[in-house]
Amino acid sequence: MAYAEKVYKVRNGKKTSQFTWRCKYKAPPGHQPPWLTESGFPTKKTAEAWGDEQEAAIRAGTWIDPARLSMPFGAWVEVWKTANRRRPRTHSSRAYLLDKLLMPEWEYTPLKDVNNVFAVQAWATRVSKPQGAHDPATVAQARSLLSSILSGAEDAGYIPTNKLFGRRILVGTDHTPDDEEEVWAQPDEVHAMYQRMGGVQGLMMLTDCYLGLRWGELAGLHKDNCLLKREDRVDGRTVVRHVIRVDPKVGALHEDPIELDDEGLAAWHTAEEKRLERCREKGWKANRKKPPKSRLEVYLGPPKNKYSAREVDVPEFLVKRLADHIEAWPHEHPFSTPKGTFWLRGNFASRHLRPAADGRKAIPRKRGYAGREEWEPILPGFTMRGARHTHDTWMKEDRVDRALRFATMGWVPKDIEGTYEHVTPEMRRHRLDCLAERWKRGRRSALRSVA
Repeated sequence: MAYAEKVYKVRNGKKTSQFTWRCKYKAPPGHQPPWLTESGFPTKKTAEAWGDEQEAAIRAGTWIDPARLSMPFGAWVEVWKTANRRRPRTHSSRAYLLDKLLMPEWEYTPLKDVNNVFAVQAWATRVSKPQGAHDPATVAQARSLLSSILSGAEDAGYIPTNKLFGRRILVGTDHTPDDEEEVWAQPDEVHAMYQRMGGVQGLMMLTDCYLGLRWGELAGLHKDNCLLKREDRVDGRTVVRHVIRVDPKVGALHEDPIELDDEGLAAWHTAEEKRLERCREKGWKANRKKPPKSRLEVYLGPPKNKYSAREVDVPEFLVKRLADHIEAWPHEHPFSTPKGTFWLRGNFASRHLRPAADGRKAIPRKRGYAGREEWEPILPGFTMRGARHTHDTWMKEDRVDRALRFATMGWVPKDIEGTYEHVTPEMRRHRLDCLAERWKRGRRSALRSVA
């Protein structure tokens, strides 16, 4: 049974008459030491009551060792990392949030003190703009990561419960009731941007609007997965359709920043020395670049989840354009750069999509440069993610059945309705007919605007 004893305060090396109470209670069997203590209680009664609670928790199997509760957050993070392996991009983003936001604040703080909603609210408010240095969206990501880490501590028995779980801590722009919506396009706007962009990049944007693929699924698409024939039986007759297949193993292009280790930094410095040497040989002035913290690894891998590995039906007008393009295209991936390398999301947007959607200024002709014409804006702010929004919005407006919408977009059917509903040939035909009609409308509108 727990008991209490006096702990006298010491001043200048001498014991005074002032004291607090310390509780001693019996630890679980096999624990070393067999008796545990907790100090700082104002009365004997509160000390004994606290000790009785600890022994009751031990008997109920809910007791947590104070040494675990006092474990520094930084030490627990190292343990948590070993059980939470993620793909390189996730690992890199987590490393940034830990290094810039979480560790500076909580690294040496005991877990029991980190697990405090008010303390986290105060920290998030302090580090968010305009008072702090970080964008509120970044702070929100750090809060989410902090909650995940504390949930791991709860599962491992280091804290009794994660008090942040299910709690939304509003900071800065989080208080804004409506976030800015993704820009989506009408058929005539899509057609106008398609004509303006031209080439493989225009076809890539057009395909995304009419199929709704994710960027990585489109950029990593292989020609062997394009325009595959599928047959449906409808009223005793065979109906042929063409699909694009997202491969479950290598169906998506990934762009993951990888932290550079010592070997990687050494290789970078070697390459930088060679670059500087070449510049000196040619008499060029060159400054040494700042060493990067990471490198970008581009590779083909699985799509987002198992539902993302799917087949998407292609409307007939797009079948012809894709078939002609693939036949003339010399590379394995239909939506690669003209040199055959993978498009990077940022490069594609800055070089082709942004000027086509946002417009551009004219540059006069001069020696060695043919000049360029001015482009008026068509749809400012439109992105390739907006193209995916566009396709789902069109399907919703055309009353495409939910089962086919989910299958087309590669979404997870989480409810009972999603479990029992299935895609039929009639649903597929309805979607394809509606897309064909949108294409005709877009072309007519674009021609009228030109005339």
